[in-house]
Amino acid sequence: MFKNCQIICTLILWSVRELQAHPKNLAWSGGPLHCECEHGVDLWTNAGKYVKDNVIAMKAVSFNDDIYLITPRLKRGVLATVWLIVRGRRGVELEPFPSVSAHALADCDALQNAVDCHLDHLGNLWILDTGIVETVESPRCTCPPKIVVFNVILKKMTKVVKLSSIVEATSQLQNIAVEYGIGGKVFAYISDASRGAILVHDVTANDGWTVLACPPTPALQLAVVKRGLYSSLMLIRMKQRGLLELDTAALKRKSFHAPLAVLGESEGPVFLLGYDAHRLYLRHAECADVLSWDTRKPYNSTHVLNIHSAGPHMVSTSVSSDPLKHILVILDSNYAETVRGKRATYHKLTFIGQI
Repeated sequence: MFKNCQIICTLILWSVRELQAHPKNLAWSGGPLHCECEHGVDLWTNAGKYVKDNVIAMKAVSFNDDIYLITPRLKRGVLATVWLIVRGRRGVELEPFPSVSAHALADCDALQNAVDCHLDHLGNLWILDTGIVETVESPRCTCPPKIVVFNVILKKMTKVVKLSSIVEATSQLQNIAVEYGIGGKVFAYISDASRGAILVHDVTANDGWTVLACPPTPALQLAVVKRGLYSSLMLIRMKQRGLLELDTAALKRKSFHAPLAVLGESEGPVFLLGYDAHRLYLRHAECADVLSWDTRKPYNSTHVLNIHSAGPHMVSTSVSSDPLKHILVILDSNYAETVRGKRATYHKLTFIGQI
């Protein structure tokens, strides 16, 4: 009897610790601005630099309890395009990261339009900046495309990679994936949907080139995952069945074309939400549920798990794993209903245990 009580108490304590380990779920509308200056919000609002309802978060990443958001400049009035969540008495507020000046429009040393990011295990936030702003209302190019790296621990910019030499005037840069290779070499991969191409940048050698991977497509998403002893770049094409797999070793050989393998040709089209070492997080085009696939197993419905439901009128736009904790951060919103409307987008962050 005493032994059974001990076991029950142990399980209860473990459950309590698990609950305490996970942050509380968060929710907010639009982009509630955190500002130390009493009149700062009014000044930016009156100048047209800040329109709360136009701030739409599309990706969330976590590092040591801090949550960072990517809010592309889809419309006017998006004061910053990368934010740090501040949790206070008034609920969720957003603070430009690392500062407001780091997002100044038409300043090519600043961020113009962050459309995707990758947060690595060292606390480096790799940001893909297309340089094209207000993409829904009146697209215009303010600066050339680039990768900007911020160290979230130091809260400072540590690297800028200019992409002008490997893009074209019609390029549609959409996703970034980063791979740490043997000997500490770092490679960044960027998708260019307009050409069905992968832009490869050897960060260590400061050298870049383009590899054609598939026909042009409206959207091309990327993920780097482990497949046994080697790393693969997974490609997801909009409205296309199956996943494309490309050995990253082929990308590093500077071959103009790269051989592809097709996985799950009988499976329906999916959207990529995120990835970690050996998992892809996806959702079907016609369903909002978040799916998890262990890349060490075959890609089919048997090995795909349903791990989250966004809820009515909501859809998941990103899933990320905290590199320091065993938790997943899932961002849900109703952005599809509001991106062309005038009301604020409702956002919800959910924290679940990593599978």
